[in-house]
Amino acid sequence: MSSYKRWVIYVASAFLVLAAALTGQSQMYFMAAILLCLPVVSYTLGMLALRDLEFSRDTPGSGWDGDTVEFQLVVKSRSRTARLCLEAQDHLPEWLQPEEDASILFSAPPKATTYVPYRVRLGKRGAYKLEWVTVTAQDPLGIFAFSKRIPTESEFLVYPVPEAIPDIVLTGAERYGFRDLPVAAVRGSGIDPDGVREYTPGDPLRRVHWKSTARTGKLSVIEYEESRAVNVVLVLDRFRESNVGRGKETTFEYLIRMAASLAQSAVRQGASVRLVSDGMSSGESAGRGNEHLYAVLGGLARAEADDEERLSATVINRAGLLAPGTTMVVLTSGLDSDLPNTLSHYTTNGAQVVVIYADPRSFDPSAAAPGREAQRMLIQGLFGARTAPFLLSHNPERQLRPEAIEDVRLLQ
Repeated sequence: MSSYKRWVIYVASAFLVLAAALTGQSQMYFMAAILLCLPVVSYTLGMLALRDLEFSRDTPGSGWDGDTVEFQLVVKSRSRTARLCLEAQDHLPEWLQPEEDASILFSAPPKATTYVPYRVRLGKRGAYKLEWVTVTAQDPLGIFAFSKRIPTESEFLVYPVPEAIPDIVLTGAERYGFRDLPVAAVRGSGIDPDGVREYTPGDPLRRVHWKSTARTGKLSVIEYEESRAVNVVLVLDRFRESNVGRGKETTFEYLIRMAASLAQSAVRQGASVRLVSDGMSSGESAGRGNEHLYAVLGGLARAEADDEERLSATVINRAGLLAPGTTMVVLTSGLDSDLPNTLSHYTTNGAQVVVIYADPRSFDPSAAAPGREAQRMLIQGLFGARTAPFLLSHNPERQLRPEAIEDVRLLQ
């Protein structure tokens, strides 16, 4: 269209010059000159359209996988004149997509701040770097377009969504002798009082110490001895070569969802939860309550399958020593033959170890997945290390269905 408009102006100017030459009307030369000047004037106005404008992006900072959130383009004008017919395009990462494919159209009133909303679909959990927005202005005639890339760097965090998971992880563990698997127990649930502490989200209201609450003005609860305290450690295998599948349908993504679901279940029941991943997240220190749950989910959002070492080579350094009675949940999809021997260090010291094994063959049968015999040997080794293995397979409904492995023949 812009090329068409330019040709119309050029042809009209040529026609006026020709008419002036044939008729001797000199004023037609001036008319042709004015017509030819219009694109130059329009170009100058368009070039100045983005001056005295400041742009930034406002986001909620975080959201949940699968949700749609509202972003805002913030336009601050220092100009005395309105800037009309502006266009913006946000260059978002792959899994963050605008709800509408069309560019964002807006105008900037003089001496004012304008908020231009647009909605974004969150396609996959992760920590995304938002880098720039391109703003385009056109000249009054619509012939020329002037674009400017605006740096708007920020981070947007997409949390994995905790899901309701069956109690098979707990009941299945009982089949291996772990009848007191402390994922469902409550912190300090012994019978001997050990003092009074400040209330934290998740504490049972029946344990509120009303005298201390009235004296201090802060809600306090009775603390019992820690002989039966709950400590859950989630160990995530980030070994690069273990991840099988594409997009959201990968072993690693299923393990992330499983870890998020287990963390929520444990926190709701008052357990202390700790995530062992890359050592960089605040969720990697033990804690309780909803605030700590968000720290764990943030660590899971940032986690990537980019480790060059197998889990057996890193888990002891990252998890450290665990107190007897601690429940360690290992989430892996790798064929790590040394893992059973490594985990036996924890089971012999009184920790209870549950292994969630995401079966790579169910995610991509054509991939270079481990053979069934090698998988059976791994599971047999986990039995020997006195761990409780569970099988997590891909399914069309994308549901988390961990199955307790009572016999290696379950791996068909």
